[in-house]
Amino acid sequence: MLPRDLIKRCARNFPDKIAYYCGARAPSWAEMDRRSDALGSALQALGLGKGDTVAIFAPEGLEIYEHFFACMKTGMIRVGVNPRYAEAEIRHVLEDSAVKLLFVDAELAGPVRGLLDEAAARGLVLVGLGTGHGLPLDYEALIAAEMGRAPAWPEIVADDTLFISYTSGTSGLPKGVMLSHDGLYHIVIHTVLGLAFSPDDVWYMPASAAWVVIAMNVLGLANGMTHVIPERQFEVQRFMRDIERFGVTVFLNVPTALRWVMRAYREGGYDFSSVRRVIFGSSPASADLIHEIHATWPDFEMMQTYGLTEGGWVTFMTARDYRQALAARPELLASVGRCGVHFEASIRDETGTELPRGSQGDLWLRGPTVMKGYLNLPKKTAEVLTPDGWLRCGDIASMDKDGYLFLHDRKDFLIITGAINVFPSTVEAVLDTHPGVEEVAVIGIPHPEWGEAVVAVVRARPGVEVSHEMLLQHCAGKLGKPEWPKHTIFMEEPLPRTASAKIRKTFLRDLILQNPANIPWMTPA
Repeated sequence: MLPRDLIKRCARNFPDKIAYYCGARAPSWAEMDRRSDALGSALQALGLGKGDTVAIFAPEGLEIYEHFFACMKTGMIRVGVNPRYAEAEIRHVLEDSAVKLLFVDAELAGPVRGLLDEAAARGLVLVGLGTGHGLPLDYEALIAAEMGRAPAWPEIVADDTLFISYTSGTSGLPKGVMLSHDGLYHIVIHTVLGLAFSPDDVWYMPASAAWVVIAMNVLGLANGMTHVIPERQFEVQRFMRDIERFGVTVFLNVPTALRWVMRAYREGGYDFSSVRRVIFGSSPASADLIHEIHATWPDFEMMQTYGLTEGGWVTFMTARDYRQALAARPELLASVGRCGVHFEASIRDETGTELPRGSQGDLWLRGPTVMKGYLNLPKKTAEVLTPDGWLRCGDIASMDKDGYLFLHDRKDFLIITGAINVFPSTVEAVLDTHPGVEEVAVIGIPHPEWGEAVVAVVRARPGVEVSHEMLLQHCAGKLGKPEWPKHTIFMEEPLPRTASAKIRKTFLRDLILQNPANIPWMTPA
């Protein structure tokens, strides 16, 4: 069974059921099947075939999913180009994945016209989306010319590459993660099982489809449920209106966006009566945030999921888990849940030896959704993938006797100050509870005495007073002295984030080091 088979079954079994809401558009499963058939046929008519890379550079919209479905059917390889990428990153993605055809949104084309012209001169086929794109071929014209035709279905084996998801780029150029047809099939089936979706659910996850999260917006392939897609980009008020407009029953937000949503909800004027469950993921949710969600929507079920680009969605913290955590086991509020049945997890030491339950160590994962490898990076692939299929995740984690997984931090972000290990996430969790903190990132900066020093980068909440001294007072009794920030840098702009909503800590660290006047001990006497 392949994902393309699920498209046909949804079209046959739920032909008139709405597959996607997006603005004023609401195509059925049968319409999504017909249009992706026509698009796949058009691509084949242009001379493209199985194994060719076909990319899309566009904001959120239905075309992204028509393109993905067409790739599932034809064996072409899907690449999403993040609209937030700088020109150098766009060029890298196009060259690294050997893109042969690129769909380009009209509004995004202008700023990179020079790059597109260069690529076209080297043979890249350009197809425009929307009005006024000025490109040689038009998306809707291609579909119209092939409507009613179906593409030839080449033979596809389970391990064939279906899509390449470029990592969110916390440092350096993004890496292309190769994911297979079988991998997507298991992501879809097991995420629907793990998050307990119903065929009658209306599901809304307004995250960027440029990367692996696109898989979360094809989950209906497993049960025929309806998705809501943000029109072009996530915007809080539009998201709130879409909840009531489309009768959303389950939605997911990253913790930062969830705070914005709760703030808007408390201001009033929005009907969330259709909602039965709120899910959060991508970045850690603090105990305070979980309590705030429960206080805001006491009748909603809460769930959490943990995943990674290289492996899809791995763990699920269920509604029952949260009821138990809130009633009697508060330590579970720090967990990301237990592995789905498609995964096994192991906590290992530096030599790869498995550690006893409760120990902190490197998180290793194995399952059918693990990536094939990093595109064109065999050495990097060998560093994280073992011959017997284990993925070294780069997370420091522990697992209790009941199988609950706890993430302590990224191994790369560990701060060693005066020979003491400090997990930035631990410090962030405390600072985040200060009423004056809107966003916070904790990083390690070189220090002449301590080796590294803990530095907090904070964006203050509007209208609330906060200072470095106030944050230190807030840390007292909650953190050991080595964990207290030795300095705080206040930023007025939102902290830079990746497409997956994770703070770009390496970028922040490099920015600080380029401006040593920001750090007292780095300023010349």
